[in-house]
Amino acid sequence: MTLQFCFAPFSLLGEPNSLLFLDAEKTKEWGGFVPKREVDQNLLQSILDEIVVRRFDLDPMWLKLVHYESKGKDNYQSKIVNSRFFFSSEGRTNPKEELEATIRSFFVEEPIPEGLIHPVCSFPTRHKFIKQTFGVDFLKRNGIRCDRYEVWKASIHADSVSVVFASYYLMSPASVFGHTMLKFNQKSNEENGSEILDYAVNVSADTPNLDPIRYAYHGLFGGFKAKFSLFPYYLKVNEYNDLESRDLWEYRLSLNKDELELLVSHLWELSRAEFDYYFLNANCGTFLVEWLDVVKPELHLKSKLGGVVSPVDTIKLYTQTEGLVEETKYRPSLYSEITFLIRQMEPEEKKAFYHLLERYQKETFDLHILENKEKGIRQSLVLDAFLLASRYQSFQSPKPNEMQKSNEQKTLEFRSRFPNPTEPQYPSLNPSPPELAHPKSRIVLGGGSSNFGAFLEWKYRFAYHDLLNVSKGSPPNGELVFLDGNIRQYEGKKIELTSLTLVRLVSLSPYNSISKHWSYLFDFGIQTTPIKGKQNQWWESWKQRAETEWERKQVPNLDLAAGWTFADEFSKTKDRFGAISFLLGIKSQFHPGFEQGGRFGPNVQTLYQKEWGNWKVLGGFFFQHYVNQTIKNQIGSTVTLRYLLSQESEFRVEMKKEPNYQEVSGSYHYLF
Repeated sequence: MTLQFCFAPFSLLGEPNSLLFLDAEKTKEWGGFVPKREVDQNLLQSILDEIVVRRFDLDPMWLKLVHYESKGKDNYQSKIVNSRFFFSSEGRTNPKEELEATIRSFFVEEPIPEGLIHPVCSFPTRHKFIKQTFGVDFLKRNGIRCDRYEVWKASIHADSVSVVFASYYLMSPASVFGHTMLKFNQKSNEENGSEILDYAVNVSADTPNLDPIRYAYHGLFGGFKAKFSLFPYYLKVNEYNDLESRDLWEYRLSLNKDELELLVSHLWELSRAEFDYYFLNANCGTFLVEWLDVVKPELHLKSKLGGVVSPVDTIKLYTQTEGLVEETKYRPSLYSEITFLIRQMEPEEKKAFYHLLERYQKETFDLHILENKEKGIRQSLVLDAFLLASRYQSFQSPKPNEMQKSNEQKTLEFRSRFPNPTEPQYPSLNPSPPELAHPKSRIVLGGGSSNFGAFLEWKYRFAYHDLLNVSKGSPPNGELVFLDGNIRQYEGKKIELTSLTLVRLVSLSPYNSISKHWSYLFDFGIQTTPIKGKQNQWWESWKQRAETEWERKQVPNLDLAAGWTFADEFSKTKDRFGAISFLLGIKSQFHPGFEQGGRFGPNVQTLYQKEWGNWKVLGGFFFQHYVNQTIKNQIGSTVTLRYLLSQESEFRVEMKKEPNYQEVSGSYHYLF
């Protein structure tokens, strides 16, 4: 298994494992090479002496080429973790030893084992650094030819480079962050409209088939290894644009010829490298930033990123760096194209479209209904939308029956009778580029009143987005929350931890005749719920009075639910009526105050959301049945109104009613 938002279908060079082991073994052997000729020995010694005197091992360019990070005074460690990348056994933590071992390896004159290449050819950017620093060109001096590297570089034939962002895909937990990769643009492909034949590269993390808990654990705390990988761009267009309905945004970077050549040559070196992979701060986005830092060190891109970095944060970094992005291109997904065409239709055209869509898998349909001029049907519009929709559905169910094939062929023949429509201007879809997304962290100050008394509250969210945040540039109809905590103080009582969401993931993709996606909800953390305290005999027992009170208690909580969401997403005025979701799931909580130490059971939830301008409303109700409690059935509801003050600030009003607890509150949210 490979992480979807950093996926690559094959390794950069495609070497078999036997060669990888041999290469790793020879790398260390070559790193200790001692020249036999006296002239070579003298040259090597003079270079080593110069390193000691002038401390070239601490040159910023050398540190970037080997991806060293400072770990304190005179302490360094490379982010690359596999030994194959280093000539010295101490190379990962000792820049001087690695520089010296690299130079020794460049003196190698012995025959190179079949399948391997000379160290100079394996590390062309290291060779360039050594050539510029010490004035020694080992290629010319030793007559070394790097045919394999030159053929590889010529096949990429990059005239420019673009960072590509694939929008969020909530149907896969590994893709909810979005994805970034790098695309090498060939001018000839751009001129003849075949850009999908370019090459692209990203960082992929190989993962075994793990259960969700171990998958999340290793992604958050370590355990996955990542590599740079190269692939034809059309593979990603097919996967992201067509199969997963993800829009692609391409940001062409302003790199000169030398910077572009350095980028490509360092990629060749990184084909040997492995990195520790983490969802939150060492992912496909951060590795691309570090790669670009080698090419444009004067921008100091990596230093501008925070401790937690999502792929969209790196896109913001590129677009906010003056002069770095020179052009932006939007490539709509197949589903976005269908949506665009349907929204252009009049009622009779939609009726004809849905007529074809409902019948093409079941019966031979009569396309001549589109020739009725009295209804004013634009045949080309309806047919184009239908052909795209049938293609989209064929990706979801890749085994079309004979009826489908026959009807699609008939439609193509019928479509050829009508002139092509005007080329659609997809920016009129009003897409929201990722750089417009709100900041990911949040602090909140609020207060309210409840049947437990008035309260003040403080909240902090580590990342990323909830359903009430502005949707511009963020996952539509989705929620992804890490470490969202709420602290309250009720009047006359101690401060309490009201809630702590460790992970909350919600996908409410609309279900319709074209896209039949499920909606789902996953919520894991701590919640506060009223629990009836045990009967306590107070010291005034002479009054023979026993009191029983409801108390707010913090309980571990797990919610799992799935269902459907419905919205009028194909209307000309998008989302006129908002979206409504119906979810069926199970809830479990644990606390000594519950009967049997915990409670669990099925529930039904309904959510409604509607956004217009700066306003958004989110409401719903739930019915909960606990199978192991005396009080089995509970019903609750909530409604929240959000007003967007700016991209970084919101105001919310919330009303909540739960069994034995009601509240109304207001809060100010600052995002940063």
